[in-house]
Amino acid sequence: MALMSLIYLICALRTNIVFVTIFFGLFMTFVVLAASYWQIGSGHVAVAAKLQIASGAFAFLACMAGWWIFFAQMLASVDFPYQIPVGDISHLIRSGTSRAQDKERFSA
Repeated sequence: MALMSLIYLICALRTNIVFVTIFFGLFMTFVVLAASYWQIGSGHVAVAAKLQIASGAFAFLACMAGWWIFFAQMLASVDFPYQIPVGDISHLIRSGTSRAQDKERFSA
């Protein structure tokens, strides 16, 4: 699940801050939870308990960001006069199509 969340995180880098937060939180949840199970297997129960708490904190972060994007989409779907910000970052990483067009334009 951590690998899948990492793939989604990379793909979300062209959307908005909220999606990046969701997938970062999920990725860290699974990584820290796996580390917790590793520590249990090694006999370090106290460290594992702290890692489980940290994993829960990352899961809470992902959950709250999920509710935020859900609320933003619900407001948009009913054409509410106010919108909540989701942090559009689509302009930071250019698309492959845009890069190909620039390459064609400048090579000719």
